[in-house]
Amino acid sequence: MYLVHASLRGPLDSRLPDEARSLVRSQARDEDGIEHVAVHPDAHPHPVIGLYVRADGLAAAEERAAEVCRRALRCPEFGGWWLLGARVPMVAPFYESLLSASGPAGAAADGSGHGPLGPPENPSAPSDQRRK
Repeated sequence: MYLVHASLRGPLDSRLPDEARSLVRSQARDEDGIEHVAVHPDAHPHPVIGLYVRADGLAAAEERAAEVCRRALRCPEFGGWWLLGARVPMVAPFYESLLSASGPAGAAADGSGHGPLGPPENPSAPSDQRRK
């Protein structure tokens, strides 16, 4: 299953229709593999409709989501709106870059011994400092 973000653009100062989610869902056919639809009207720079799509691959998921959105945008409630693109958001490269930036041992450049996601040591290990 893939989460595909469909970015939309509409007329100046317009908001997505209140019924956007149900309109998109109503245009999904069984063969499209749409499991869930979420609407993010305040996403920047453009509103986003998230579609969870069952597909054999990323390209197929993106194309199915785009086609469902194109059908929905033909509804009169979406007058003046158009699809900018439908893509799976790529978050893995962002996290991989954070990890690789920490260096081979997870040490930070400032010498603190902490990587971007926390200390390299096991925080559950007993401390060598004891209460007195």
